Amino acid sequence: MDKKTKLLIIGITMYPAGTEKSFLSFASCLDYDKYDVTLLLAKKEGLFLPMIPPQIRVIEMTDYAEMFTLNGGNAMKVIWNTMVKKNPKLLFEILPFVLKMTVFPKNRSDYAMGMWCRLSRHFPDLDGEYDCAVAYWGDKTMFYMLDHVNAKKKIAWLHFDYTKPQRDDSLYLPAFSACDAVVTVSKPIEESLRAHFPQISNKIVCMENICDPKLIWDMAMKGESYPDLFFHGKRILTVGRIAAQKGYDMVVEVLAKLRANGYNDVRWYVVGGGDEADVDALQVMAVQYQVADMLILLGTTPNPYTYMRDCYIYAQPSRHEGKPIAVEEAKILYKTILTTNYLSAKEQLEDGLLGEICDISVEGIYQGVKKLLDHPSLCNAYADRLTERKFGNREEMQVFESLMQKNTDNEQ
Repeated sequence: MDKKTKLLIIGITMYPAGTEKSFLSFASCLDYDKYDVTLLLAKKEGLFLPMIPPQIRVIEMTDYAEMFTLNGGNAMKVIWNTMVKKNPKLLFEILPFVLKMTVFPKNRSDYAMGMWCRLSRHFPDLDGEYDCAVAYWGDKTMFYMLDHVNAKKKIAWLHFDYTKPQRDDSLYLPAFSACDAVVTVSKPIEESLRAHFPQISNKIVCMENICDPKLIWDMAMKGESYPDLFFHGKRILTVGRIAAQKGYDMVVEVLAKLRANGYNDVRWYVVGGGDEADVDALQVMAVQYQVADMLILLGTTPNPYTYMRDCYIYAQPSRHEGKPIAVEEAKILYKTILTTNYLSAKEQLEDGLLGEICDISVEGIYQGVKKLLDHPSLCNAYADRLTERKFGNREEMQVFESLMQKNTDNEQ
């Protein structure tokens, strides 16, 4: 029997989100007769944890796990308690970054990532040696992989559009260059990254997120749906964490415009969690705009598909995206879809054949929603076109297999 390939996948948590769903689909397609798989999580927690295939060995970081779950509200507190208290000399390492973040607030995210990378040098190395390591959860896991994992091959996974928001090339280019491959999740993202970094063009490949139509339909037919059973108006749904990127603040203003123009029989639901400060801010904003009764936060769930099944419109009002897996899932369930014009929107909706694409603005989203509410025949046409499409793309695993084969060929 051939020796199995030791594969390490690096993640953060298993709370419900797009990357975690993408990973579960990827994991369901792995050949466990061929791969000995270990999943390293910063924290071994989250609603999706029981859904990890039993063949995968799940391990947890023993130190500095909190550093992988930083957010704008708790970053300095976590860094202080986790690292600086233990080693006060680190204060001198982070001080230049803190000063730059204060003086140049527009570049705050770049300096924050630079500070994280500087501090991550003090993380302990991971025990063991692997044939291949995959930083599936994006940038923090990539930087960790490059500095602290012993693997013959290292692959970075990008679930986002690198140029939105703009990132620090001086930080990312050396990291991408050190990887054996950089995987993107859509052709537009691949092309954008190649144009931005032509010097690593040969390392960039596209492997789209895998969706299982049968699983999605099976889950859509199980479990409870919306709690407001006696509401008979139009339900709009968005699945995604509560964060500025996802555009929920624009949703509040859209709801206010809808109400002002007589569209009172509409509710917008959100499936997803977020930092407490972000959730509170969204709820306060909804009260201020007098639409708290129209914006319903449903929290997190491992099965959003019952809600998706029963919504009238699935909306993705994001400011920027990679290739949101929730839109692919809405297509599988034949829903009327509205997206903002993020980088891969035209690819996902075939230039508007399969759904409405609107400007990334309050007015753009409002006009898109209004158009769909006013024209049910248009909604039916979008749904009819979706029923004609074939979904399911397990063949995307061939991209991963070719990367692994390339590794084997290079070693021989």
